[in-house]
Amino acid sequence: MRSKINYLTGFLISALVFPVLLVTGIQWTAYNEAFYERQYNRLNTAETIGISRGDLSRVTGVLVDYIRGKRDSLDVEAEIRGERRLVFNDRETAHMVDVRKLFNFAERLRKFSIFGILLLGTILYFNSGKHPLRFLASSYLAAGAVLLVLLAVLIPLVRSNFTYYWDQFHYLFFDNDLWLLNPETDIMIQMLPESFFNHAVQRVMVFFAGGSIILAIPAIFLHRQSRRQRRKNAGQEKPAYK
Repeated sequence: MRSKINYLTGFLISALVFPVLLVTGIQWTAYNEAFYERQYNRLNTAETIGISRGDLSRVTGVLVDYIRGKRDSLDVEAEIRGERRLVFNDRETAHMVDVRKLFNFAERLRKFSIFGILLLGTILYFNSGKHPLRFLASSYLAAGAVLLVLLAVLIPLVRSNFTYYWDQFHYLFFDNDLWLLNPETDIMIQMLPESFFNHAVQRVMVFFAGGSIILAIPAIFLHRQSRRQRRKNAGQEKPAYK
């Protein structure tokens, strides 16, 4: 019974690792201004907006600082098509309030997951006789297998119609239509069109998958080592004769 509890605890720890990786991957992408610059170059964003590359970079810095909570306002001016003006209108700034709330929620989720990992890890450590790794390794591989099946279904599904599932994401996480911006007039959607987010999601998934695989490597080693040790112990047991 204790072994089953230990494996279940290990599985829960492993499950909590995945939101940590996912949120970290999102932040690694959303807070990386070099990623924005690469996408701007690919999409000719400055030319589309009619803004200098220097101003576009400065506006991006303001945007990133805002979603990170380093500034309270998105008020920033730039010269766009020869006119000095505020870059973002009221609808765009209102939508970004919702976006920042979503990022704050994601950060809270990561902190909760890390706390859960530490708490459950402590329980597993003492309940396993201070030998938690063999339970954790097996449980991580089991959780990883479940995740792999889910990703094998979800990734091709999303890639088959990214626009549809990107819209569903907004319907799920936003309770208004402020995210429906006009690409003819709204700078926010000109800076960050759907193609930008398509590449951003791919980058997050690469980080997520890479992190999961890196953790799986020692888990496989420990799992095999544990199985060899159990077989060895079983072979050393001698039958009792009367």
